[in-house]
Amino acid sequence: MNQYLDLCQRIVDEGVWVENKRTGKRCLTVINAELTYNVADNEFPLITTRKSYWKAAIAELLGYLRGYDNAADFRSIGCNTWNANANENDAWLNNPHRKGEDDMGRVYGVQGRSWAKPDGGFVDQLKKLVDDLSQGNDDRGEILSFYNPGEFHMGCLRPCMHTHNFSLLGDTLYLTSYQRSCDVPLGLPFFCDNENATHARMIDVSH
Repeated sequence: MNQYLDLCQRIVDEGVWVENKRTGKRCLTVINAELTYNVADNEFPLITTRKSYWKAAIAELLGYLRGYDNAADFRSIGCNTWNANANENDAWLNNPHRKGEDDMGRVYGVQGRSWAKPDGGFVDQLKKLVDDLSQGNDDRGEILSFYNPGEFHMGCLRPCMHTHNFSLLGDTLYLTSYQRSCDVPLGLPFFCDNENATHARMIDVSH
């Protein structure tokens, strides 16, 4: 919790106001925030000074692991975070790649479970990771990435948390995760599976 509070204080003390043209919001922003947790010692960035909807966060992660591309599927397991992105995003509603109500397109888990190969077929990134790491193998490329710029136009939202790098040292598994952007007072405790936030910000709610 102290790392989270320290980051919040850093944003207040050092943050720079940035206007986000996409969202129309002003954000108090700092760059390159790193948080580290030892999960083996039961350290987990979920308990903070604000309430975290941890059941929904776990459900969302489960949906990613299953490769869900539909908000209805997320709702069925207790996660409502994709309803607005799938059904209230004007740009996505008018996108020819949208398949209808609740469709999210090729975002997050879709990329993780069926990354399109340029020569045809798909890559299941998660299966490769599980197969390798369960056998104690680390080929220095144990990476799960949701960030596919070539298919941004085929999804309702580009990913915030985008890359997860797994490393084995002996019998110890390490995970380094990256986020391109994080709304710290709103989203950071929710995205509890992310250990490194490379861009942190606070939304200005004064107007």
